[in-house]
Amino acid sequence: MNNTIYENNIKALKDKYPVWAAILENTKRKKRGFDVTAEQSLMGETILKVSQEGKELYLNGKYAPSAVTERWMEAQGTVEEYAPIVIVGISNGEHIRRIMEWAPKTSNILVYEPSFEIFRRAMQEVDLSFMFQPDIPVGVIVEGINGNEVGAFFHFFISCDNMALIRLYLSGNYRELFPEKVEAFIAALNQHLEYIQVRWDTALRYANVNAINVLSNLHYLYEGYSMRELYDILPDDIPAIIVSAGPSLNKNIMELKKAVGKACIIATDTAMKPLLNAGIVPNLFVIVDGLKPELLFQHKDISKVPMVTMTAVSTGPMDCHKGKKFFYLGGPGIEVEMLKELEEKEGEERVLPNLMSGGSVATSAYCLALNMGAKTVILVGQDLAMTGNKTHADGTFKDKMDDIDVNSGEYMEVESIDGGKVLTRNDFKFYLEWFEKWIKEWSHITTVDATEGGALIHGSKIMTLKGAIRKYCKRDFNVKWHIDHSRKLFTGDNRRIAMKYFSGASAKLDEVKKKAKEGQRYYEKLEKLARENKTAGKEIDKTLKRIKKLNRYMETDYMAQMVMESLVGLNYTLRPAVYQSETEQNREFMDIAEQGEVLMYGMIIAADEIKQTAEKTVVKYAKEHPVDEQTNGKKE
Repeated sequence: MNNTIYENNIKALKDKYPVWAAILENTKRKKRGFDVTAEQSLMGETILKVSQEGKELYLNGKYAPSAVTERWMEAQGTVEEYAPIVIVGISNGEHIRRIMEWAPKTSNILVYEPSFEIFRRAMQEVDLSFMFQPDIPVGVIVEGINGNEVGAFFHFFISCDNMALIRLYLSGNYRELFPEKVEAFIAALNQHLEYIQVRWDTALRYANVNAINVLSNLHYLYEGYSMRELYDILPDDIPAIIVSAGPSLNKNIMELKKAVGKACIIATDTAMKPLLNAGIVPNLFVIVDGLKPELLFQHKDISKVPMVTMTAVSTGPMDCHKGKKFFYLGGPGIEVEMLKELEEKEGEERVLPNLMSGGSVATSAYCLALNMGAKTVILVGQDLAMTGNKTHADGTFKDKMDDIDVNSGEYMEVESIDGGKVLTRNDFKFYLEWFEKWIKEWSHITTVDATEGGALIHGSKIMTLKGAIRKYCKRDFNVKWHIDHSRKLFTGDNRRIAMKYFSGASAKLDEVKKKAKEGQRYYEKLEKLARENKTAGKEIDKTLKRIKKLNRYMETDYMAQMVMESLVGLNYTLRPAVYQSETEQNREFMDIAEQGEVLMYGMIIAADEIKQTAEKTVVKYAKEHPVDEQTNGKKE
């Protein structure tokens, strides 16, 4: 051991991560069949060699490890500002030092070391103190110290803004030495990137419809109920049954009749028609989709079942359903501002809660069940796969669903509930992993998979629906009584709060449009100054100050947020350009100005379009439903 190097490393480690240093100094060596030794390469570098089960492997190469790093950097081409760089393997640390010198100073660098013993030996033999200096953008994960923080580091280092710029460096022989750990880390990284992509795809998909849906549906919120009214109404021994519309639902749907009155039956939106056609009226159904077709809700009994939803869902289903509606928080904009004022007057218990969701209506229904107090959740029709080469049960989108094209390349195999294999697709696999993660996390909840087909959900109890009902649905409980005795969200004089925002929506959108026009002029001024190379002095400082004030308004005003959210697709196309490196200051200002002008123009157009919707919806509703006529000035 090189005592001088070790003391320097430990000092740097103690200054930044004192707990790490204590673990390193107090953990005894455990595994004798695994040896790490230090040698000199032909180029004079200190390198590490691992001896394991009769094999000897040099980390990052034996002869010229620095050349490996140089070749990798050359292959990367230009690395943009803010690009995240993920490095697997600490090895002798020289590749990390070189990458830090080479990468833009704005890059976040994340280092993952799958072996505590290699980290310990590297601390003894090579200088790693540079990795632990204060205020450098390097994150370090070492198995045996903070290996459980992988997800947190991904969340902090990699976002939708920079995910397309990511670079991965895999140190030599790490995959051979630690195949399971390295593969698990890379799988977790890919899963994080997929998660970001799913969120962006969803945002882009709904960007142009959210504002229209919210304004069109706000009057239902005004007449509706908070989801909080459903909290904790289920005793511990009353299960919730989540009915989804997977292909296997056709197999056991009639068994659900035996659970009526002995469980809280929560249907997903797509499962409603098959259930009602079978003569089964669930206690609630959930809809979360801003583009869900009205076709799924065209049934004579649909209004008998209370809906759990948010204002951003499709207007067709909301109009079709005439029954009781329970709302959870839908997102920023007029709704949040309106509820904020209601909370100040009525307290937290009278406003909308968030509903945790894994991105699907079934995962949302699962979370709803837990909020209602369920300790046992039974999943039915939750195939998460193309059981029988179908996407959904018969009677959902069609009386007889079409077979999928198994050779389209869209599908992949996963483990099936019967021990074989079944086809699934990316979004279903994402939801499958969500269920598995939270079933493990929420170990106090018993999750029973009574789907009788589809993908295996690890962590769930596999049972037939008949068996699950026999075991868990043992006594009568009147869920409907509790639902019927819920209080409306807006009552009495508090209805004036909503009406104030309804009637003032047009004027507020005019204000946003006016601010966007001002912003357009500021960005045009900035572009002019940049073209004239006047990037210093009072004039540009004044312009930048105005832009900063304008941006603060756009980020904090509730109606500006609604307009901005409708432009998320435009925002996404502009964001990567923010990270393109520019050497000349005036060129940088020109880029900012050009992007700002496009964004402000988009906001002007969007504000006009949203105003047209507001005039036809909330403004019209406010005129037709004066508060005094509704309440006669008295509380309900």
